[in-house]
Amino acid sequence: MQDPSETARARPPASSVATPRIVPSTLRTLRVLVLTDLQACTRSWLVRGFFVVTLLVSILALKGMQGNQASASQMLETLYSTYILIWMHGIIFIAGSALIREQECLGDAILSRGITRSEYISAKLFARLLTTICLIAAVILPASFWAIRQDDLVRTETGYVSANAQSVTVEAWEPKKIFAAVEGSILEMNIEVGDEVHAGDVLSLIDDRLLYDALESARRTEQDSRNEIDNSHRRYENSKRAVSQAEEALTRAERVLIAKDLMSKLEQSDREADLRSRKRELKDAENAMHQARAAIRTAERAGEEAQTKILAARKKVSDATITAPITGYVTEVIIQASQSVGVGAHLFTIAPLDDYELRVPIYNFTEFKRLEEGLDAYVTVQSSEFKGTIERLGAMTEKDRYGRDSNYVIVRFQGDGTLGLLGLNADVRMVLPPPEEKLSNSAKLMNALTGHGEDDIETRTTSVTLPWMLIASAKVFGCAAFLVSFSLFLAVLFRNSLVAILGTVGLWHISNLIFDFAGLPELSYFEIVRTMDKVLGGIANPGDELQVLAWMFGISLSLVLLTIARFRSLDPQK
Repeated sequence: MQDPSETARARPPASSVATPRIVPSTLRTLRVLVLTDLQACTRSWLVRGFFVVTLLVSILALKGMQGNQASASQMLETLYSTYILIWMHGIIFIAGSALIREQECLGDAILSRGITRSEYISAKLFARLLTTICLIAAVILPASFWAIRQDDLVRTETGYVSANAQSVTVEAWEPKKIFAAVEGSILEMNIEVGDEVHAGDVLSLIDDRLLYDALESARRTEQDSRNEIDNSHRRYENSKRAVSQAEEALTRAERVLIAKDLMSKLEQSDREADLRSRKRELKDAENAMHQARAAIRTAERAGEEAQTKILAARKKVSDATITAPITGYVTEVIIQASQSVGVGAHLFTIAPLDDYELRVPIYNFTEFKRLEEGLDAYVTVQSSEFKGTIERLGAMTEKDRYGRDSNYVIVRFQGDGTLGLLGLNADVRMVLPPPEEKLSNSAKLMNALTGHGEDDIETRTTSVTLPWMLIASAKVFGCAAFLVSFSLFLAVLFRNSLVAILGTVGLWHISNLIFDFAGLPELSYFEIVRTMDKVLGGIANPGDELQVLAWMFGISLSLVLLTIARFRSLDPQK
């Protein structure tokens, strides 16, 4: 039997028994590393200062724009553009400084097999991306919802779009009133209120029998005038021949007197008397010729007057047939069949087809001062919307249907071919230009970068919707993801945080040229900033915007994979 003491000596002590090593899983390691880096970020004064500064500047900027009654698209455009143009530099510093703390002990940690290189760099990338997204989202998302809420208030009270133009009656634009040009009784009328007519259509007939009699009388008078003109020309020709004969007789009498020395006194006396008689005959013939010439002019004037009377009679005959001067539809019928009408009597009123106007009251004089002719207006009739323009502004106030004094503007818009708009109530929203203010140099620079003032009226007439707000904010997140992934890629490549930060800043400023050269100009941050108002206004192409987001996040993912691959391929620091 074995000695118990020997058995005790042969059994190893319990403390010396080797326990199996528990290796943490990759997900647990990533979780620990991500939480550790996030805690380090929350303790970093760089991160805290970035958050406080961006928050305060954003709040002050938005409050100032709220005081100027700016729309949500303007407020969010300024906020998002500021992040892209200015605050992205802070994101670069936060991402580029990711490896500073572990530079000395990183190699030892990896050599000791505590963590793998892929776990470490993956956790860093995820933590820095999450940090930057949270920093941005903590400011722009509440601000975005606040701006959208403020936009509703502005647009329904006294803000960027006039909201007092509600229940305005649709009227015809410059309706044509038709008056009687002749007097008589109505023989025929086959139209009613609401009928559509075309230019030249016969509306009614006035009894024209007396007018035809006057026309025939004018024609007979004109024929008599022509005959009188012909007779006057014949008399004139006869008088001219008589003058010629008198001149010849006078010439012969004068030749006879030349030989008066050979004649007796009695013969001389007879010849002188004959000469005097010939002179009288010539004078009478000349007077007759002048009278014949004057008679021609008188007859011609009488002929012209007769022709004028014929034209007037024909015009009256044609005026007896009432035709439509324009294409439209009848809004008033004042007469009835067999009714006698006088000259100038109002017969019909025709409204132009698809051409309407609204007399919009403006109760806020501050808004009225900002309105101008030619500004866009959007007219909503039930569920249909039409685009119009402000045609003119009222020179003085007038009373509305409730007896309140108000200024007014005339809004003109075109229909879509549908009848029945006249008399309906419409809601009108008019684009107000920004109030006149003296811009600072920084404001002018921001307007130049964002494209403000360059045909951006359309983006100010619609409220920002949630889907478009998310697309615009996703562009900001995409820029941040690109800069974080590229900063960490340079930090891994050069193992120098300063080089990574400066290199990313340099690339960010020349990225517009790079993307243009690569055939992707829509990815440049200048283009993103320039089109931000169109995205927020909802007038951009959704497919194009989603394609831009796919490119931005795809490039960021590619840089993440390159960073992990590069970090794994490098030898750890000794």
